[in-house]
Amino acid sequence: MNEKYLDILRENYPSRTNLVDELISLNAKLYLPKGTEYFFSDLHGEAKAFIHLLRSAAGNIRDKTRQYFGDTLVKKDQDDLANLIYNPQKELLRLKEENIIDNDWYTINIHRLVNLFRFVSTKYPKETVKEKFPTNYREIIDELLYTNDSEFNKKLYYEKIIENIIKYKSADDFIIVLSTLIQRISVDSLHIVGDIYDRGPSAHIIMDELISFPSVDIQWGNHDMEWMGACAGNKALVAACICSSISYNNFDFLEEGYGINLRPLYEFSMKTYRDDPCLCFMPKVFEENIYDKVNKDIAAKMHKAMSIIRYKLDSQLLDRNPEFNMEDRNSLKFIDFSNMTYKKAKLLDTNFPTIDPKNPSKLSPEEEYIIDILQKEFSKNIILNKHIKFIYENGSMYKKSNGSLLFHGCIPMDKDGNFQTVTIKGKSYKGRAMLDIFDKLARDAYFSKDPSEKLFAQDICWYLVCGKKSPIFGKSQYSYFENSLVDDKDLKKEEMNPYYDLNKKEEICDKILDEFDLKSERRRIINGHVPVRVKEGKKPVRANGKLYVIDGGISKPYQKKTGIAGYTLMYNSHHLALAEHLSYTNIRDNMGSYTPKIYETEKLIPRMLIKDTDQGQKIKSRIEVLTELLQVIDEGKNFK
Repeated sequence: MNEKYLDILRENYPSRTNLVDELISLNAKLYLPKGTEYFFSDLHGEAKAFIHLLRSAAGNIRDKTRQYFGDTLVKKDQDDLANLIYNPQKELLRLKEENIIDNDWYTINIHRLVNLFRFVSTKYPKETVKEKFPTNYREIIDELLYTNDSEFNKKLYYEKIIENIIKYKSADDFIIVLSTLIQRISVDSLHIVGDIYDRGPSAHIIMDELISFPSVDIQWGNHDMEWMGACAGNKALVAACICSSISYNNFDFLEEGYGINLRPLYEFSMKTYRDDPCLCFMPKVFEENIYDKVNKDIAAKMHKAMSIIRYKLDSQLLDRNPEFNMEDRNSLKFIDFSNMTYKKAKLLDTNFPTIDPKNPSKLSPEEEYIIDILQKEFSKNIILNKHIKFIYENGSMYKKSNGSLLFHGCIPMDKDGNFQTVTIKGKSYKGRAMLDIFDKLARDAYFSKDPSEKLFAQDICWYLVCGKKSPIFGKSQYSYFENSLVDDKDLKKEEMNPYYDLNKKEEICDKILDEFDLKSERRRIINGHVPVRVKEGKKPVRANGKLYVIDGGISKPYQKKTGIAGYTLMYNSHHLALAEHLSYTNIRDNMGSYTPKIYETEKLIPRMLIKDTDQGQKIKSRIEVLTELLQVIDEGKNFK
């Protein structure tokens, strides 16, 4: 072993006893059960639904409550306890208003929470559980968790701890801490397989929840990339983000969530389109705003004004990137202004006062001013940048985890199952190499200090949002222009990449898994992006269990198509299982009693232990190094 590394190891293990103690602990840890992984995709700003599913561990906490208290508590008490765990602040406030809480209530429920926490944490070593402890009450929780309240010698001690928590008016805070711990220990690691942003009203609230979560990774989706590229400075994507938000009436999200000033856009819209009904740009309303109640007619004018800016910026971007091979998406160039048609189809709206037919992509001075202001609103926004940096730092184009290959959309393929090639600056990439280069360029867009490198990388972010060979998009076109301005099904049609049909074949999934060097005996692809139309008989599990598509429609706009309200994929030591959810609207009044339908999709026999996981491989490597060090010590080679 290299003497330099030996010195570092000696600093950490100053005696043979320290080293042996660590080796004993690591070897034993390999035989603990695997922690539970949770997989979500396509959250699309639905914070209320997602946060409930996360805090309830997709119904698993309610099931644990039943398992532990099934013989001692009636169903209503179990439901009440589950409600308390899911949202302790709200529940405590409600119970106080109803004069239900007294010292006896505190005593009983703290006991119940401690016992349940002890029960759900039994499969983890103490050090893993303690890592999740907060700074507040750390020692008290340690004592309560590892002191049995029925133990004769410590029974009075245990009771006095709880008695004094109540006496010193810390019971509410302590209950909140215990509830959060139960939530956190129930979900060992969290995977978000793309699309946190757009459509729904509260992506910023989802981001705050994810930032507070101890173990989370994100596989970038096309809608996430839209916000990442916009925050990096791409004006076309800034316009796209504003258009998407306004089109779903998400003014609270923009102005209250992120503090983005829309006043200049409003004033320009009212001046330019005052007498224009802008019927083609009416927003879809799934949820009313609380703070910014913008009239739908005004929202339509703002949406149209921003959309025209967007089309112009798209055109400019495509003109400077001919290698994207997307000239057919340079929409303004296909308008015949003499008869107001688009690719021979009649335009549904012909009032374009800011478009010069001779130079349609040129922004007017006012439009230039608006997009410059909005670009600064994005790039200088403290909260938004905090969220986007978190996505960059904890995210990637794909991830390999315990035999699972996670990516949002597709691996672009041709109809024969060959990996499609994309050319970037004269060099060709396909398969894994394609995702790796896109990952690098997406990071350059935000972090690079080279202006020309940064501009090109920002344009690549735009390509990732809507490009024909984008692995996080995977369609022939993104028809936002056609959907607003023409009534022609052929022009609107978005053809899916052949991957989406081919992935039903086990040999295709194996080809992809081989490409990404996943050699696990139990291996699978997990992606989202395309809602599973359950009500039409479509299935989320394909290719003999080699592929999971877990977009089940948490997003309200998709629920009519899917017939459900989302999936959660759970991967614990016993099995892989899908939880199929009802809509949040249907369960919000009885959350404590609600459990989703659970479908076991893969049973793990024998039970999966840490030694069988990626974490286990890291532990084994560490054991190997420490064993070598122990040999050095036992041979008497200069150990301090």
